[in-house]
Amino acid sequence: MPSRLSILSFVVLVGSAASLPAAPPVDFQRDVQPILNEHCNACHGVDAVERKSGLRLDVRDSALKGGDSGAPAIVPGNVDEGELLRRILSTDAEELMPPPSHKN
Repeated sequence: MPSRLSILSFVVLVGSAASLPAAPPVDFQRDVQPILNEHCNACHGVDAVERKSGLRLDVRDSALKGGDSGAPAIVPGNVDEGELLRRILSTDAEELMPPPSHKN
């Protein structure tokens, strides 16, 4: 469960960053990429053969575009609109990310 908490924390950070006037802007490479590398990129990274659902999360523009579902994975400034948060919080085993079988 700690991995889901880490990912959820990242999504909340991205979504709330715009509302924190004193906070420095979220930098994808510095703040977001390390979390995605640890929890997501084995299945949604640079390797096109291993990539699942056409979703690439190791490149910011690809994460904003989304995968085969057509929904953006991440929507800067609006965490509720991103597919990534929906998948992290899903109770459907077919949609849940990372999947229960994923080991860090």
